[in-house]
Amino acid sequence: MTRLLSLALTAVSLLSTTFALPSVDVNVLYSFGNGTWAENLAVRANGQILVSRLDTPEVLQLDPTGVSEPIVVASWDSATYMGCLGISETSSDLFYVVTSGTVDDSFVLTSGVNSIWEIDMRKFAVSTKTGKVTTKATVSKLVDIPTSDFLNGLTTLSETAILVADVYNGWVYRVDTQTGIYEMVINDAKMKFDIVADPATNLGVNGLKIWDGYLYWTNTAAGTLNRIPITAKGLAAGKSEVVVSNVPKADDFIFKSDGVAFVAQNQMDELSVVYPKATAAQVIAGSNISTILAGVSAGAFGRLQNDQHILYLTTSGAEGLPINGSVTVPATLSWIDTTKF
Repeated sequence: MTRLLSLALTAVSLLSTTFALPSVDVNVLYSFGNGTWAENLAVRANGQILVSRLDTPEVLQLDPTGVSEPIVVASWDSATYMGCLGISETSSDLFYVVTSGTVDDSFVLTSGVNSIWEIDMRKFAVSTKTGKVTTKATVSKLVDIPTSDFLNGLTTLSETAILVADVYNGWVYRVDTQTGIYEMVINDAKMKFDIVADPATNLGVNGLKIWDGYLYWTNTAAGTLNRIPITAKGLAAGKSEVVVSNVPKADDFIFKSDGVAFVAQNQMDELSVVYPKATAAQVIAGSNISTILAGVSAGAFGRLQNDQHILYLTTSGAEGLPINGSVTVPATLSWIDTTKF
């Protein structure tokens, strides 16, 4: 993998707005090589970044300073699992990740089963002298979910429970991380890909996040960011609503500490911002005719004092929808400075 030079792009809003948009520099930390797909990420308390890959079933640890080489933390048999997707931390250095069975171009499961795995990083250690792993992470299967078709977004509900989105079926499971018991808890019309006429994709509910008592999700086919109030057990506590409806091909997203949301639009190659109480999202970086954020798929903020304003971004290299029908580039881990947002 190659450390790349910083790239820059001045953001251009496609919508009239009362908010003045700052310029955005997109900085590339790592390139994963041709034909790769970085799908999601989670930042450890020590600042190291875990990245899940969809082109191959593995989770890597990347150093945001670029000093250390990437490390494979966990990997699975590619004959059984297509790749890895959503990843989230429930308690200190205890992570859960989705591994996917094989799906076809319509995201219909054709073989295998979707599973949730625990990655325990609490004893994981790397030599400061050699950069080699001295104590491996403990990786164990939590549960198979044979009732699911294509699991994707994953978020933490509590220290003992996670929520996982089934993109094709259009519903959300709660999974108990102590017992592996799972059940469907949210099955909302705004999670279905066919809520729109002639959907361009079979991807419905995709990214998931919990914020201020609400479960938020993107619907990729509808191009919306939505929310519903939930209980402590992840059950609906009211009616759902559309927050913004102008984020085509919305994938995962992340909230800043002040409630500003950043939405990755994977197959549009764009990153948008949604301010609290805003009625529309605004594109701040990328373009569907540019490779600057080709296939941007997810974001996570730094956790150290010096990078809490840094939004780290995974990209798929436009593998999901090539730019201009044919252009793909290596997947990356990139970042932007969100201080001015």
